[in-house]
Amino acid sequence: MSNNNHLPRPPKGDYLRFIPLGGLDEVGMNCAIVECNGSMLMIDCGLTFPETGDFGVDIIVPDWSYVMDNLDLLDGLILTHGHEDHIGAAPYFLKEVDVPVYSGKLTLGFLHRKLQSHGIGDDVELIGVEAGDVLDIGPFSVEFVHVNHSVPNAMAIALHTPLGTSLFTGDWKLDHTPLYEPPADLSRLAQFGEGKMLALFGDSTNANTPGFTTSETEVQKGFIDVLDDAEGRVIVAQFSSNLHRLAGNLELAARFGRKVALLGTSLVKNSNIARDTGFLPMPADDLLIKPHEIDNYEPHELLIISTGSQAEPRSSLARMAFGDHRNIEIMEGDTVILSARQIPGNEYGINSMINHLLKRGARVLTAADAPIHASGHGRREEMKLMINLTRPEYLVPVHGEYRMRKAHAEMGKSLGVENNLVIENGDVLEFTPDSAEIIGRIQHGRLLVDGRTVGDTEDFQLRDRRKLANAGIIVAFAVLDHENGELTQSPDLMQRGVVGPADGDDVLAEAAEAALAGVEALSRDARRDLSEVREAIRVSVRNYIQKSIGRRPIVIPVVHEL
Repeated sequence: MSNNNHLPRPPKGDYLRFIPLGGLDEVGMNCAIVECNGSMLMIDCGLTFPETGDFGVDIIVPDWSYVMDNLDLLDGLILTHGHEDHIGAAPYFLKEVDVPVYSGKLTLGFLHRKLQSHGIGDDVELIGVEAGDVLDIGPFSVEFVHVNHSVPNAMAIALHTPLGTSLFTGDWKLDHTPLYEPPADLSRLAQFGEGKMLALFGDSTNANTPGFTTSETEVQKGFIDVLDDAEGRVIVAQFSSNLHRLAGNLELAARFGRKVALLGTSLVKNSNIARDTGFLPMPADDLLIKPHEIDNYEPHELLIISTGSQAEPRSSLARMAFGDHRNIEIMEGDTVILSARQIPGNEYGINSMINHLLKRGARVLTAADAPIHASGHGRREEMKLMINLTRPEYLVPVHGEYRMRKAHAEMGKSLGVENNLVIENGDVLEFTPDSAEIIGRIQHGRLLVDGRTVGDTEDFQLRDRRKLANAGIIVAFAVLDHENGELTQSPDLMQRGVVGPADGDDVLAEAAEAALAGVEALSRDARRDLSEVREAIRVSVRNYIQKSIGRRPIVIPVVHEL
């Protein structure tokens, strides 16, 4: 199999190719290409967030070079729902590619706000659809199917092709008693199973979690119990996209006679978009108050809904925990509810935030203490029902780490699906009337976004950034007398992250003397060459630091000539 963007020629008859660019072997950065009979669609265009080794990088997006090499085939971008791991990379892609975007009105509302911040809000064709709509795009008949998730307006995508129907579940769960929306369209899913269901591309996130996902109605009951017991302020931290939970808490606030303050820019913006598109019930005019009005009310009169469930450094809840919020100070009697799952990697920050909230006198509740959160992803029994309803010929687990996708495939096998295909990002899975097989691999991977710049690891010099983090930096300032080719004095050294205050001055002074000796060891002609002087200073300082304290910092010499 080749590892480039030149694949075998398509077969002469009907064919369907599935090419994941992200979302496999990870939770996030969901993005895939579906190609049928010379036409191509992109399904989702999400981002993921950097790990500790990606120093200074803001976000990570898929490498879509295969798409750029085959733009003449691309007919559209379809978005399943409005979470960042499904739409967050779209503005960067749409800056380069002129292609229509199809999705629900709320999802497009979220996307349009992002496009505006990138200066292309009026340049992209956004085509709003509703559940049940069927659009003809090239050889595809694209059907949008309502499902439940932790953000409203989530839809599965059914692609009807000459080879049969393929269903992309997106992120989903089966909630029989959801808030402010109907249950998932099980009858339509069952109808797919009565026809020729070629492939199910299924979310695998909770494949290792037994049982059923808790309903949002049960979560609301958990909030009722908390509000019944709370004598002071109740502060709820949640994801800004979980608008049904926000709506439920607005309803409860009115029932319990509490005013509501929304804290967090993303929460306010998302709620405004949801109201404008009809996905958030309008609260009473006097229910919402401004953050600066919080002190005008008694504690038992307030319900505060905030961002910061993951302890993001400048989020509203984190600033409250560390006493840095301009409108609210945590006090004895407050009840803080973390109504969100703990994203892996955030444990340290969340635990630290909880400790500081407790020190300030708050009572803190998590999903381990009360039923105040439900996953947006179906668990094993729901996944089994999806497989049994749709009865696919092929099951292709997507959206998740390998262990999740492997468990999903084994589940399919136990339910009688003989063809379970566990593939990887970059694989090209080709379906024909007689077979399904991986026919090659295309270039794939991660692009780093730093500010407005998109590039690979070499563009951002991550090796140097790692050195800075691990060994620090020294800047050496020196003045060279051009007449005699000598330094006027030992260089002045400024450092960050190299030596501590206890012995730092002595080490730096000795390193400066080593730099002076290194320059003096140069020939007279070499000392008249600034590049030679800079290199002598750099090598001398770095060698002395390595010899004395065992570190190899980045050394930047700055030499001025008199």
